Amino acid sequence: MKKIIVVFLNFFTGIIFSQSILMSMNGEDIYTSVFEKNYKKDLELLGTDHTIDNFIDFNLLKQYALKNNIEDSQEYEREFANEAIALKDSLFYPNEVLEPILQDYYKKIQIEKKIQLLFFKNKYYKNRNEKNKDKFIKSIIHRIDNDPSRFEEAVLKYSQTLEYKKPSYVDIFSLNKSLVDAIYKALLNTVTFYEDENSCFLILVSNDRKYLGEVIFDQIYIPNTVKNAKIEIIKAYNDLKFGGNFNIVKQKFNQNFNNEINIYDDETTYQYIYSQIKLNTSNEKYSQPIKLTNGYAIFKYYYRESYDTYSLARKKLLKRLINSIEIDHLNDLLVNRLKTYSFYRENSDGLNHLTLSLPKSYNKFKNYDFSDNLILIRIGESKILTANEVLTQLKLKLNNKNYDYRNSILDDYINYWVKENILEFYNENFFNAEIAGEELENLKKQLLIKNAFNLIALQARNDLIGQKKFLKEEAAKLTWDERIEGTYYYCINSEIEDKVLQWLKNKKTVEFIKNQFKDNREDLIIDEGKSTRNSLNIPSNEILSKGIYRVNSKNRKLIIDIKKIIKKDIMTLEDLRKNHINEYIDYKTTQILKKLKEEAIITINPEEVQKLKKIYN
Repeated sequence: MKKIIVVFLNFFTGIIFSQSILMSMNGEDIYTSVFEKNYKKDLELLGTDHTIDNFIDFNLLKQYALKNNIEDSQEYEREFANEAIALKDSLFYPNEVLEPILQDYYKKIQIEKKIQLLFFKNKYYKNRNEKNKDKFIKSIIHRIDNDPSRFEEAVLKYSQTLEYKKPSYVDIFSLNKSLVDAIYKALLNTVTFYEDENSCFLILVSNDRKYLGEVIFDQIYIPNTVKNAKIEIIKAYNDLKFGGNFNIVKQKFNQNFNNEINIYDDETTYQYIYSQIKLNTSNEKYSQPIKLTNGYAIFKYYYRESYDTYSLARKKLLKRLINSIEIDHLNDLLVNRLKTYSFYRENSDGLNHLTLSLPKSYNKFKNYDFSDNLILIRIGESKILTANEVLTQLKLKLNNKNYDYRNSILDDYINYWVKENILEFYNENFFNAEIAGEELENLKKQLLIKNAFNLIALQARNDLIGQKKFLKEEAAKLTWDERIEGTYYYCINSEIEDKVLQWLKNKKTVEFIKNQFKDNREDLIIDEGKSTRNSLNIPSNEILSKGIYRVNSKNRKLIIDIKKIIKKDIMTLEDLRKNHINEYIDYKTTQILKKLKEEAIITINPEEVQKLKKIYN
């Protein structure tokens, strides 16, 4: 079923006109040049005939979806609205701008930097000439001498903010990217000076470490003040080892509810937890007892988001970037791009005329009126900036003290107006034809196909008569040479595996074993039924018999309590419905497509097909 969906979802396109018609489907002409342009990769990979067949199937399924009113269903409308938002999020900023930024953040976020920052106050820095500035900076760096405590003293004396006085691991999305770049270029344990167009800083990076990723923690903590603290933490750990629920064990042993230890501040603990998480293949785990300065702790960690690969981290990074101060820089890049669209029209002559016509003195400007109310900028048809509106704003902003900077203030206001209004227009009209209309149409087609498959799957699951007929007609295909009937115990680790083996040896029932993990169902998954060797990863030459058999299964340890080895086992209706319904769904899909083709009016131009075959076959 999944393979069929993947093939069909490649066929999304917009139609333009060309001279030669490749085919006609129910009165709609498909042009050869358009087909070749949109399906070039499929033609190269699958060949002409297969690509044309898939194209026909895709369009027939789309028509099937429309015929069944899928587009009007609440489920489709809700899914389309959610997917449209996701599509908009993925396309809003130009990919050529966004991707390098996100990939650079991904590289940086792998390593956390412990830093201190000194933001110079204007009174210590602004009015110095270059020679004195250089001397001033060097004297401070010399006094700090790469020492974190002396850096703290310098921050107290010279810095605009005390936020980064003490060494701490910085959130790279809390600072502008140029400063983050400087932090990651700075040498370890060496004071570095950095200056941009707006500010200047001293940076001291005192440590770095591998990043845990998006993880949250829980802990059982016993301070040294508790009698036999070490013995108590070992008792808690033993309770956990033998299946105890973490929350219940915590309620029993935890002695420090109001002042729990933050592992981010303890390097040894952080590195230990990091190594444990990387070794662990499950979604959650707890550490061994860890000795801290003031007591003992067991940490439980939960995965929230994986940062192991860029593809997994990208969505999270984009969300953090959009909510960071760096969004202003992204918006500036986007505005420059949007100014090239036809919906943005700027009257350059009018703007120059307004600038040059402003009086030379503020006294004359106070009574000045611009006689020609020109349209200076138009965004779409609704957002208009006129000369009189600009003049009104200038009279609010200009005074006798700043009038000499009128041109700069005028430029700032116009840039501000353009940025606010063009982003608002872009947001409101994102899915029109000029911006992302084609992508939205492709999304509609994709969801129609997906929902057509869902409808067919629903019909197939409810079609008992069809399932029985399918089993009868496909008996040879649905008969296995051999299947293993038994109970399957999927253990999360070797420790659980040893427990289950011991219980089976002691003739404990399935229900007894299941009850041992009622609070931790994920530690042991139990299934009963029939399976093939291939599905269980058992070698074909392995001799099997009734009894206990152990095998590795993906990330788990598998124990099979084999009840019976069945030769030439025919699938039952229950087997089909429980484990192999996709076999029937694929069959049902093929039958529906066959019927749709019989009902459709399709003509194919053999001459155009041959032209494509000469290139792609």
